[in-house]
Parts: sequence; C-alpha cells; structure tokens
Amino acid sequence: MTPVRWGFLGAGFVAGMAMGPAVHAAHNAELQVVGARDRDRALSLAPTRIVSTYDEVIADSDVDAVYISLTNEVHEQWVAAALNADKFVLCEKPLAISHTSARRMTRAAKPGQLVEALWYRWHPRFQRTLDVVSSGAIGEITSIESTFCFDGVPEDNYRLQASRGGGATLDVGPYTLDSAMQVIGAGTRQPVTDVEIVRRRTLKSHGKDGVDLTTQGELVMNGVPVSWRVSIDSPAEQTFRVTGTLATLSWTGAEAFTVWKAPCELTLSDTTTGSISSEAFDSCDPYQLMVEQCAEVMREGASTLMPNEDSLRLAFVIDQVRED
Repeated sequence: MTPVRWGFLGAGFVAGMAMGPAVHAAHNAELQVVGARDRDRALSLAPTRIVSTYDEVIADSDVDAVYISLTNEVHEQWVAAALNADKFVLCEKPLAISHTSARRMTRAAKPGQLVEALWYRWHPRFQRTLDVVSSGAIGEITSIESTFCFDGVPEDNYRLQASRGGGATLDVGPYTLDSAMQVIGAGTRQPVTDVEIVRRRTLKSHGKDGVDLTTQGELVMNGVPVSWRVSIDSPAEQTFRVTGTLATLSWTGAEAFTVWKAPCELTLSDTTTGSISSEAFDSCDPYQLMVEQCAEVMREGASTLMPNEDSLRLAFVIDQVRED
C-alpha cells in the first residue's frame, strides 16, 4: 500500500504527544507537512516540511489526508475547507459543537472521507467489549456507569471559553456518552435512537458564560439507565461499568478511556456466584491503530470504526444533555 501523506492543522498537545508519533510509527503513513503558528512545536513533530498557514496544508498536492487538532469552534470551517479540496479528513473530537454543524459536515463528505478521531474506539479492549456484550455473556444490560474527570486546565485554555466550544460535556462527554451508546447498541443489536433525560445537573461552572466544569446526569438509552459524570475540574477518575443480568463488565485501571501504551484489563464479575475473570490486553497505541485504519479506509475502501452515523448520533445526544 502506498503510504498516506498526512498534513496537520495545528501542532498542539495531542498532535505532539500522540498523533505525530503515531503517524511516524504507522506502516502506511508519513507526516508530510505541519501548519502551525508555533514553528518550534511544528519542528518537534518532524514533518517533511513546515508551513505557517492552514490553507497551505490543504492546498498542498503532496497531502492526501488532513488531521485537524484545532479548537472546537473552528472544526467545521477547516473540515469544510479540506473536504472541498478533496482531502481525507480526520478531525479531533468533538467533531462539532452542535448536531446541526456535524450534519453539515457529514453531508459535505463523500463516503469514507471524514472520520471523527474518538481514538478510544480503536483500542482492542473496546472492540472486545462490544463482542462480549453482543455474545450475551453478561445477559440483558440493566445499567451503565460512565465517568471521566480530570483537573489542571490552565485559565487561558479554550476549555474554559464557551465561544470556543469549551466545557466538560464537549471535552470528555464524547467518551462517556459514546461508550454507553455503543455498548447498548451491541447489547440490543440496534443503534441508540431513544434517549430520555431523567436528570442533568451542572455542579460547577466557570466565568460569565457558565462553561460547565462538572456535570452529571442520568439518561435512559433504548430503555437502559445510564449514569454519567464529566469534569475538567475534579480529581482524576475514569470508570466504565456495564451491569447485566448475568455479569458485570468493567474496564479496570485508572484510565478506563485513555489507556495508551500500557497494558489493561477487561473484568467480568458473575452476578450469581461473584466469581471474577479478567482478560488482559497488551500495551498498544490506539492512535497508531487509528492512523493505520484510516489509510485502509482511503486506499482499500475499508469501513471505519467511527462511521459518520455514529458521530451524528453522538452529537445529537450531546446537544440534548447540554440544552436540558
């Protein structure tokens, strides 16, 4: 397979920590160009060349795929520009700050041209979870608990600015809500289309525009109760637990969603006997797996693990919990 030549819009934390190394490690990708205001950050990604504007990246005939790691409020602008230039686009989560925006983007994309980079989906533990649930091993799902909290956001960070798509629900809500939706879909063998908001409460907000720092709530998705909590101003905590009539499935470890280059486990606890079994997963890089699969989508027409239909459903649910 001819390597996919990537162009990056932005050279921020995720691009430097994860995506740049992932592209260099991938067997079917190369980092052609980075467009960034900070030249030193761009240099640290070791691309073939550096440019100072995002338009130059998109216009580059040596770029096959564009990765967008910019702040949330400009995702649609640059996704649209890259799609219009006939580039494959991998856009950081959340794909959009509203369902309406996400719908415009997905409608503008050709099949397989646009993927939301909700990278936890590419971890083998997540894929195995869907297999276990769909097999009936935990029985009928009776409840889900999903939590993602962290702190230490700098005062000038976009996460604290509503105009830039900030807030905990947009930042880490995609993990907690998407995971529940996908597991319920696997258990009921149909996508989540029925969502009822039982309770939603912002426990802590920031500034004049009230960006949510900590939010929790209870939903019913396709008849399954889901409790969720997100925070960008609380001690680190990540949990994912699916309770069924036969067993409870848990992602063990401190990083339920963000396990990266470290071993992890999936645990089943039998409801009747209390016996516990664990399945171990070796250290891996889900970002690299995502990059490599994007190349397969482009070059071979493979199906992505994050189809646009799922991005739209997720954006719809996020809209609902933010507006309630």
